[in-house]
Amino acid sequence: MKTILRKKAVESHQWWNTAQSILQLGTLTGLLSLLGWLLAGTLGIAFATGTVLLTLWFLPRLSPAVLMRWHQGRLLRTEELPQLYQIQKDLAKRAGLVRSPALYYVPSSALNAFAVGNRQDGAIAVTDGLLRTLSYQEIRAVLAHEMTHLQHHDVSVMMLSSIVGRLIHWLAWFGIALILFSLPLSWLYGQPVPWSWLLLVIVAPWLSLLLQAGLSRTREFQADLGAARLTGDPQALIQALTKINPGSSAPVHPSGTTLLRSHPATSERIARLASISQTVWEPRDFLWWNFNRPSYWSWRKRRYGWQ
Repeated sequence: MKTILRKKAVESHQWWNTAQSILQLGTLTGLLSLLGWLLAGTLGIAFATGTVLLTLWFLPRLSPAVLMRWHQGRLLRTEELPQLYQIQKDLAKRAGLVRSPALYYVPSSALNAFAVGNRQDGAIAVTDGLLRTLSYQEIRAVLAHEMTHLQHHDVSVMMLSSIVGRLIHWLAWFGIALILFSLPLSWLYGQPVPWSWLLLVIVAPWLSLLLQAGLSRTREFQADLGAARLTGDPQALIQALTKINPGSSAPVHPSGTTLLRSHPATSERIARLASISQTVWEPRDFLWWNFNRPSYWSWRKRRYGWQ
């Protein structure tokens, strides 16, 4: 018995995830531009556009080694874990990365792995707890998940969304202060109060939080699909997720709090992985296959006395 991928289901999920990501990131940058225009006109739009372009220029130049030091990560030498590096090289080749990402060790008992950088210059960290708990195939699936993040520039995308979200918060607070300060003047001179603008600057920070969380969940789903395609073994990732988040595989009822989560519920991730996989039976799975059967020609020799 083996598990195979349903290619059409994978392609359908990937197309939908890509469309969602473009819509979410586009709405986030559009919200920033709208706030900039309300507060400063064309100058505000230019500020928003310049900030996004500057962020896109700066993010690829962040050193993965520096980011790993912030997380207390130590570079793993090849001779320390040669099997892990072999997995890494194989997955990097399948993912079409320019070079294999560096591997870092984080001395933590938590079961975790994360990626920094991009497909040209990336790094993946694994914790001590992860290495001690997961099996070979499960670690391979987790590394493939992180490799997909690098392959699709997810780290840069999420950092960009975080910076845009912070700017939206700052502009919103500035807009609220500006409108509240101008209210007495509006009443004094009989000018209409811009209630729609006030409503927008109040709602904008919360909307940006929802968009950031939704984008993060979408990229996690996409990384799960990418890991399944790289390894061809979605079951290994399902088992890894079950071990990393024990007790989280139960169905989660929709609520307002789930909309603010950066990661999807484990049960939902497992359900999506199960929907793109199919179990098929091989002849060796049947009982008769395991018998020590004589070959056809040896049977003929015994039956007819052939030499």
